[in-house]
Amino acid sequence: MSCGAGLGRSFIARIALALVLLTVTLCFFSYRDLISRPSRLLPHAPFHDSHKQQETVATTTTTAAHDAHHRNRTLGPRNATLGFDSILALSKGGGQSWRVQGLQAAAALSGLDITVPPQPTWLPEMVDAFAALSPEGVPKPEPGSAAAWLAHIDLLKYVLQSELNSALIVEDDVDWDVNIKDQMSLIAEAVRKRTHSPHDESNPYTSQWDILWIGHCGDSPKANETVSLFADPTVVERARYVGFEGTKGYLREHVPEGQRAVWQSSGAVCSYAYAVHRDGVRKVLDFVSTGLGQAYDTKLFYGCRSGRLNCVAVAPEVMVHFRPDPQFGQTSEVNRLNDGDAAGALTSDDGSIGGQEGGGRPDKVAASQAEKITGTTNNIRQSARCMSLWKKTCVGGHK
Repeated sequence: MSCGAGLGRSFIARIALALVLLTVTLCFFSYRDLISRPSRLLPHAPFHDSHKQQETVATTTTTAAHDAHHRNRTLGPRNATLGFDSILALSKGGGQSWRVQGLQAAAALSGLDITVPPQPTWLPEMVDAFAALSPEGVPKPEPGSAAAWLAHIDLLKYVLQSELNSALIVEDDVDWDVNIKDQMSLIAEAVRKRTHSPHDESNPYTSQWDILWIGHCGDSPKANETVSLFADPTVVERARYVGFEGTKGYLREHVPEGQRAVWQSSGAVCSYAYAVHRDGVRKVLDFVSTGLGQAYDTKLFYGCRSGRLNCVAVAPEVMVHFRPDPQFGQTSEVNRLNDGDAAGALTSDDGSIGGQEGGGRPDKVAASQAEKITGTTNNIRQSARCMSLWKKTCVGGHK
């Protein structure tokens, strides 16, 4: 064997050994960095055990959406957001509004967590510009309706910007039964049955719809529509149901007493409460952002009826708006603005309750007095608002 060949093999062996040592060293430092790296959200968390530390890092860097999915898997419709990633209330009044005060009182009683995202100020010029999107011959929204429409669009954008996978959107004067979690559990099962969808632990209501309408003024299915019926001991008696004549007639003739129904919506009206999910919210936004109609809910109505939007409705509905005592007249901010109270309704809300139907600035009742004013909620047997504030059921309608 030549000396050159021996030196060559020795050199190659040394190079190989060096590469092995380099690899081991790099792996060691990488591993040490992994197990000792502090959490980005808890920078001062003590290090005790490498396995536990890795779990802490994974947990503390989890996104809000992932946390919401975990809650949905564990509790579904019985959790604090009824199985959605969030419950969002549409309100411009803030915490001083009688609507929000009652909403949060009802939420506390029911074990719900409701977020009230801040709303921008819709200047009259912005409202007029949106209304002007409708060409000649197409009905234009009144100022109050246009402002409310813009607010709904803003909240749909909030769903996307917050990376929520699902959200229940409610108006701030909405009310529900104290048994809402039981009701929504039954609804989730019925929606899965109606949409022929398997149980999805991350979304108990499935994603086979664009709008899930659980709070409205009334709806009825198309002819030969498949309807899912289910028993619900909390449903309002048919004699007390208040809604469209078509809805009342359908419920009376096709839905037994003590039951609810889920069907493909042919066009509900009133946007008291409706759910969206990430796969469909862009589709809804594309449809409603063009204006072209008298109000946001009627735009959704035509989207559902035409098939542009895939909508599922629950009837009798489980969320309806609360009505203060009739002596205080109108309570709708939309109506107040439509009646000409532009300055008060567009820029601020002092939380007062409007007094006069039909125009002009109404007399007001201070927000501090609102909790003393009992009212009614149609189609709800045990009002969460009334039970939380006055220990009364406040059921509306007439036998």
